[in-house]
Amino acid sequence: MSAAASTIPAQSMNLAKVKEHIGAIVTGIDLAQPVDGATRKKLYDAAVENVVLVIRGQAHLTPGQVQAAGELFGELMEDQNRRYLVDGFPLISVLDNRHKDSKGQPAKVGANATWHTDHTNQELPPKFTMLYAVAVPDKGGATSVCNARAAYEALPDDLKLQLADAKTENTLISSARMKTGNPDIVKAQLEAKKPPTVHPLVRTHPDTGTKAVWFHKGKTETVTGMSPEATQDFLQDLTDRITQPQFCYAHEYQKGDLLSIDDRASLHKAGFDYDHSQHRRLYRMLVRGDRPY
Repeated sequence: MSAAASTIPAQSMNLAKVKEHIGAIVTGIDLAQPVDGATRKKLYDAAVENVVLVIRGQAHLTPGQVQAAGELFGELMEDQNRRYLVDGFPLISVLDNRHKDSKGQPAKVGANATWHTDHTNQELPPKFTMLYAVAVPDKGGATSVCNARAAYEALPDDLKLQLADAKTENTLISSARMKTGNPDIVKAQLEAKKPPTVHPLVRTHPDTGTKAVWFHKGKTETVTGMSPEATQDFLQDLTDRITQPQFCYAHEYQKGDLLSIDDRASLHKAGFDYDHSQHRRLYRMLVRGDRPY
């Protein structure tokens, strides 16, 4: 095969920013087709710069093509919630409001309706969370994302100083949250036998050198010098401070949207404000990250 015949043709990628501090929408590319190196870099850089990137018009993708699209952003990792996976694709988990629990009842939804970043109890948490819209309700069900980098930069200097050297101890579910009767308590107790994973409360982005507030309130056992209960109050206050409208974007899905969230610079939450008689089904992929510092 000649060099010319083996060259992947460039795609015409269009990028439109959503807000000053967060969000961009990509059109004009087809993820069912090979993506050339230059376009791949543009997608990655746009995801980092804008924190959340929406690639539109991909409703025709097969699961294999969805996985290949996720791999444009790096090596995929296993989701620690592996109860619902796409058949034949163990790196794609399924978020679906029609799932049933072990008793055949509608599975509880809403566990991720609070601001968080994914898998902070792992040594190498994901650098991107990817969500692909398979079925969406007529209205609502948005995924909201906060630019925790811009929000951190806007914090007062005295609070930045307080946060500078703070560490979080992370478990599957914090003991303070377990006391509320969370249904995953048994699993959490098993996880609690493992030493907590320690991460910085403010992490440095490995690509840009910028800093961002970074935590999962439900997985944080303690912040340096605080009890579990005080930790929950402190992180709730911090969440309220940083999730200001100018730093946040709520994405209401169109079928075929592929959402890429830079977990190293953001918090996100799921929305459940929709008609639950309508079907909402998302595929989720996680891109392996580095050790936060």
